[in-house]
Amino acid sequence: MRDYYEILGVNRNATPQEIKKAYRKLAVRYHPDKNPGDKTAEEKFKEASNAYSVLSDAEKRRVYDTRGHAGVHGMGFEGYATMDDIFAHLNLDDIFGRAGLGGFGDAFGDVFGPQRHPPQYARGRDLRMNLTISFADAILGSQKEVSVQGKNITLKIPAGIKGGQTLRIRGQGQAISLGEAGDLLVTISVHPHPTLIRDGQDLVTDARVSMTTAALGGTVRVQTLTGEVELKVPAGTQPGQQLRLRGQGVADASGRRGDLRVRLVVEIPKSLSRKQRNLLKELEKTL
Repeated sequence: MRDYYEILGVNRNATPQEIKKAYRKLAVRYHPDKNPGDKTAEEKFKEASNAYSVLSDAEKRRVYDTRGHAGVHGMGFEGYATMDDIFAHLNLDDIFGRAGLGGFGDAFGDVFGPQRHPPQYARGRDLRMNLTISFADAILGSQKEVSVQGKNITLKIPAGIKGGQTLRIRGQGQAISLGEAGDLLVTISVHPHPTLIRDGQDLVTDARVSMTTAALGGTVRVQTLTGEVELKVPAGTQPGQQLRLRGQGVADASGRRGDLRVRLVVEIPKSLSRKQRNLLKELEKTL
């Protein structure tokens, strides 16, 4: 394990101000916001933070000067394991001499130029959960209340969401004392509907009509998402023919709704009386 004075680049007689200045320089250089995804920089940032945590504390420094790393380990300081630990325990406002979390951002602005947003110093973990909703809620949209770590959150379910899609609710994940809270990720499952299926922006259902209704025309009751409606069946309708109810389907991003397509299933009698058979034979002769 490297010597803490060596890590910060100061001598053993360095003043607290010199130690703070040395750490500030290294922290700006190796901060994860400047080096996203760079594990080497992250380790150097943690190494410098460990050194500063010990040498900036008069009692820890005294023990370290006499007994080395074993001494501070005996005091319960084993070093920071994660970046969250660093941001939760080090007083960055004191280090950078500015008020609030903007202090670190101002320090970075001094080095890298103006930024539109201050950098994030730490971020809580994202939390994940599954939520099953009804078919109607998925198509029409709704609001659902869920409980996350003892807190109730109202989710807005957008119209047209599909099973397997994930909603991201910003700032509703793990909260930390210094930094940004994580997000809540909600993966949606959808209950199937007993009569309706989804086909892109359209909904599809079957409607059973009698042979005479198909031939002569008439009406049939059709189930939609919001209740039953009466649909006109034109004369001469063929088995499998589809009729459309405009605007009764799924809304797209612009709000335009698809259609409800009704597939007509013509019911053929399985048994006929003698009179019915004779009538059909007479009809057949005229076709």
